Amino acid sequence: MRAYRVESDASAAPPPLPEKPSIAVLPFTNMSGDPDQEYFADGLVEDIITGLSRVNSFFVIARNSSFTYKGRAVDLRQVGRELGVRYVLEGSIRRAGSRVRISGQLVDAISGHHVWADRFEGDMCDIFDLQDKVTESVVGAVEPSIRLEEIKQARMKPTDYMSAYDLYLRALPRFYSMTREGFADVRRLTNEALSIDPGFNLAKALGAYIRSISVSQCWHEPEDTRVATRMAREVLAEARDDPTSLRFAAQVIAYSAKDYEMALATIERSLLLNPNSAQGHTSCGWVNAHSGRPLVAIEHFHRAMRLSPVDPEKGIALSGIGMSYLMLERYEEALAWGERALQEMPNYGSSHRVVIMALVKLNRLEEARAAARRLMEAFPTYTLTLQRQINPWQDKVFGERYVEALGISGVPE
Repeated sequence: MRAYRVESDASAAPPPLPEKPSIAVLPFTNMSGDPDQEYFADGLVEDIITGLSRVNSFFVIARNSSFTYKGRAVDLRQVGRELGVRYVLEGSIRRAGSRVRISGQLVDAISGHHVWADRFEGDMCDIFDLQDKVTESVVGAVEPSIRLEEIKQARMKPTDYMSAYDLYLRALPRFYSMTREGFADVRRLTNEALSIDPGFNLAKALGAYIRSISVSQCWHEPEDTRVATRMAREVLAEARDDPTSLRFAAQVIAYSAKDYEMALATIERSLLLNPNSAQGHTSCGWVNAHSGRPLVAIEHFHRAMRLSPVDPEKGIALSGIGMSYLMLERYEEALAWGERALQEMPNYGSSHRVVIMALVKLNRLEEARAAARRLMEAFPTYTLTLQRQINPWQDKVFGERYVEALGISGVPE
C-alpha cells in the first residue's frame, strides 16, 4: 500500500458504507516514464471498473470519482473514507522494451490488509489483447476475493443485529460446508432474510437453490422440489438484472423443473451480465450437463476454475467435469475427476456417484461396491427409486445407464 497523505475537506462528513460490498478502482501508476502509456493505463482501469460494475451485488465507484486521485499520492484508508467504500484496488504498469508488466492489489480500506494481489506480463504488440486478459483476470479474481472476505466479516458480526444482507452472507459458508446441519442453517437464514425483506431476490434465489440441491443430497423436505421451482420462477420474474440470482435460479429450473430451454436462456443472461463470474460458469456447466451438452459443460467448468482456482465451489465444478465425462463415455477421465472432486469436497453426493458409475463401467466392480458403501454411509436414505424420481437429465438414455450402474454397485432399490 502506498502510505502517503492527500489533502481533503475535513469538514465534509464521509459517506456511509453501502450495504453491498463496495469498491473503488484507482488510476494505475505508469512506472514506465513514458507518457504515451497513460492511455493504456487509463483504458485498463476503465475496463476494470466497467467489468466490476456488471456485478450487481457490488457497489462500484464511478470512473469520474476514482480518477480525481490520478497523479496524487494517497493513503488507501483515507480514500476508502472519502469515497465511502470498503475495498480499494490499485495497480501499476511498467514497460521494458516490448514487454509490459501490470501489477494489481486489492486492499481492505478499513483494516489496511491485503485481500488479493497478482501481476500480469505480455507483449505491447498485442496491447489490446493484453488489456482484455488483465481486465478479465482482475474482475474474475476480485469478485470471489471480496465475496470470501465479506463472508469472513459476516462471521465476525454479532448475531443479535443483522440486516437481510448479513443473513445472506452468513448463509454462504454454511452452504459450502456441505452438511445436513449446514443446509438447515442456509434454509433458516434465507427464510429470516426474506422475513425482513420479502423482495430480497438474492436470498430467495439461494433459498430455492438450497431446496433443490437438498433433494440431490437426500436432506430434503417433502415439498422442496415444488417450492424451489416456485421460488426460482419468482426470481426470474423479478431479478432480470442480477447475475447471481439468475445463476441460482437457472440451476433450479434445470434440475428441479426440468425446463432446459428456460434454464439455458437464464444462465446465458447471467453470464451476459457478469461474464467473469466463476460461480456463474460453474452453474452454466451444470445447466449444460443437465441439458445434454457435456462438451459445453466441460468448457464452462474449466473456465470457472481458471477464474477462481481456490473457489469454495471448486468441488462442485470438479464433480461436474466428471459427470460430463460419464455422459461422453470417457470413464477413465470421469473417474479421475470424480476422485479429485471427492478430495476437494468429500460431502458432495454427486462426486460419489461419478466415481461409482465410472468404476462400474471400467468393470472394477469390487471398487465400485466399496464406493457405493461409502455413499450409503454418507447418505443412508439415498435409493435408486429417489434417483429415478429426481432424474434431472434431458438425455434419458444416460439417465437410465446412470441408475443401472448405481444398482450394479449395490445401491438399494
